[in-house]
Amino acid sequence: MSLYELSGVSMTHDGRRILDVAHLGLEMGQAYSLQGPNGAGKSTLLGVLAFLTPPHAGEVRFAGKVVVWSESELRPLRRQVGLVEQHPIMFSRSVRDNVGFGLKLRGLTGLELSRRVEDALDLVGLTHLADAHAPRLSGGETQRVAIARALACGPRVLLLDEPTASVDTQNRAVIEQVVADMRDSRGMTIVLCTHNRSQAWALCPNVIYMEAGRVVSRALVNAFAGQFFEEDGQAWCRIATGFCMPVDTTLRGRGRVVVDPEQITLKPVDGPGLNRGPIFRIELEGEQVLVSVDLGRPLRVQVPFSKFRAQGLDVGALVEARFAASGIECSV
Repeated sequence: MSLYELSGVSMTHDGRRILDVAHLGLEMGQAYSLQGPNGAGKSTLLGVLAFLTPPHAGEVRFAGKVVVWSESELRPLRRQVGLVEQHPIMFSRSVRDNVGFGLKLRGLTGLELSRRVEDALDLVGLTHLADAHAPRLSGGETQRVAIARALACGPRVLLLDEPTASVDTQNRAVIEQVVADMRDSRGMTIVLCTHNRSQAWALCPNVIYMEAGRVVSRALVNAFAGQFFEEDGQAWCRIATGFCMPVDTTLRGRGRVVVDPEQITLKPVDGPGLNRGPIFRIELEGEQVLVSVDLGRPLRVQVPFSKFRAQGLDVGALVEARFAASGIECSV
């Protein structure tokens, strides 16, 4: 069952379209990862989903009903959503008081308030810091308190904006476990905004890609500016010294190419040459491996796990990238 339905939702700032979502549906109880480059509109979209930022045009439905963007109508909707921002603000009070703040606004007091605060702190592993002064916590602890504050109110939707971007390894592991627990046991709809693709695949495999305010079918990786030219009857696009791919186009001069990461093959080699470079990053995404190769520009290659394992490649290995013409889009 759809919990959110967005149709024709758009926003403009200083004459620039910062959000342009033709259609987006989020199912109840599902976990989504929101991905895209900086400035893609991810945080703006989260503001709409949290009922904090009204779109300039379009329709948003929540639980089948059209959202009316008036304060009296929004207040009960906002209480169903927990938003954890990338840099959450702690009130100058104890951790316990911060976690219980939203509950007090809802009229809870006494034993019920205390129980829900304790349960939320236990979920994020911070019961021992209940009486600590919240503004003095580390960045990772602050994120965990913010998550506890959101979860204490029992939301139907949990929105997380880069919750592990600026935290240490230990706190990141705790936050990821909390998200996994919520995904598996609470029936909560989760939207996790993250640049960490491996984290996204592991926690929230339903992926929403955004580019320039739009929801797109897949991430735009391997987008390069280059120089189109012809040599011996073959068209080429030079991206960098030693990085030059054959293309099927009549374009010449400056232009742009986008290369499908699934239509690139890697071959181990022994020495330097055209389109050769070292592997500098390997990421596991479900049954696929995302391999990053340094060709003077980072090139990302998606390889089935079984094939990658059979090749025996590792970080530092020298490889040659080979391109399929059908996987290259050329434009001016």
